[in-house]
Amino acid sequence: MKKILLIMVAMFAFGLQNVSAQDGIKIITNHPDLKIKVKRCAANGKTVVLDLVFTNTSVSDADMRICMGNGETKVHDDEGNEYSGGYDGPISVKIANKRPAQWVEDFTLIANVPTKVQWTITGIPNSVEEIARMQFKIICGSWSLDNYVTIRNIPISRN
Repeated sequence: MKKILLIMVAMFAFGLQNVSAQDGIKIITNHPDLKIKVKRCAANGKTVVLDLVFTNTSVSDADMRICMGNGETKVHDDEGNEYSGGYDGPISVKIANKRPAQWVEDFTLIANVPTKVQWTITGIPNSVEEIARMQFKIICGSWSLDNYVTIRNIPISRN
């Protein structure tokens, strides 16, 4: 009986470790109606593409603005490097099928309709395995939101 109990406890403990390893990405949106999922983070050479899906869980549409200039978007990798957004910077954002932007991007987040937001970061060394922290500013007047979204521990898949 003791052996069975010990085996069950060990299986439970190892199961918890697997779950926490899969759930390593942490996302802080600073608003309960803004949900963000990381769909993909892949590298091709020194360019990393990060696909996110934004969802507005409120009952009405929300006009959003992602600000990137003046250090309002920053990415830190697991080797201690920092990348900042802005004109001619290494970071650009693309909302759904629009053109990429490097300074400010305005869009409407339709209630309960997912919206693809794709980030491209260039100049990341091939040895980098993870985006340790990404932070970008979002402004939304209808939500009185003028704050930063923070995403941590995003693994990068490489070919």
